[in-house]
Amino acid sequence: MKLNQEIIYNEKEGIEYIQFKKLLEYGIKHAYTLKGEGINFRSNSKEAKESYEKIFKALNLDINTLVKPFQNHTSNIKCIDKVIPISQLKDIDGLITNKKNISLVTTNADCILFILYDPVKNVIANIHSGWRGTFQKIVEKAVLKMIGYYRSNPKDILCFISPSIRKCHFEVGEDVKQLCEYIFSFTGKTQEFIESMKIQNKEDKYLIDTVLINKILLEELGIKKENIIDCEICSVCNSEKISSYRVEGREFKLATMIVSL
Repeated sequence: MKLNQEIIYNEKEGIEYIQFKKLLEYGIKHAYTLKGEGINFRSNSKEAKESYEKIFKALNLDINTLVKPFQNHTSNIKCIDKVIPISQLKDIDGLITNKKNISLVTTNADCILFILYDPVKNVIANIHSGWRGTFQKIVEKAVLKMIGYYRSNPKDILCFISPSIRKCHFEVGEDVKQLCEYIFSFTGKTQEFIESMKIQNKEDKYLIDTVLINKILLEELGIKKENIIDCEICSVCNSEKISSYRVEGREFKLATMIVSL
């Protein structure tokens, strides 16, 4: 797995993870976990409790500050001002807070996870966006919540993009392609993020760049291009170290993204 200049690798407490250099410069505790022996953040797995204990200890965070939603590929976002249980966060795919001693947690296995950070208002968000979340524009809604609830200026917001399935492997059929064209026709850029694949003796397939779609949405909201920091890691290409549902199938393991002010 190749890391670009924006990313650093760490291993502590028996768990491997990557971090964004820019967020560390602001003193923001965060991590995106890599695969490892006994590491799995699926809530029904035997390894989940120990995996969370390891990453929280590695980051010197109190595990009692953990706030994790019950993700369901929605565009629902919750503003958090105290620690609340997952039972109160059903069908939530994004969390935002301006409070310390709260650790926002999301999980993925191909979907995009975004960290949004406003260093001026000191507001942080952790957003889960699969292709359904992308088509529902969840990251756009998160930015608008930061603007509306916390008076953030989009020019101040930094966006960090996790490992996820990339255009090279996100293959879809005609139905999803047409839906994508319909939703994002307003951008005038569908040819940039939809590529046709001709497969002999099979129905036509298409490759969609969901990361690029989200970057376009963010820039149209006024977020500076230089403030959108992408790890550029494909979960499928790097499935030996990154969790991937498309590669692992039913036995997939979940990675987690944690961030705390």
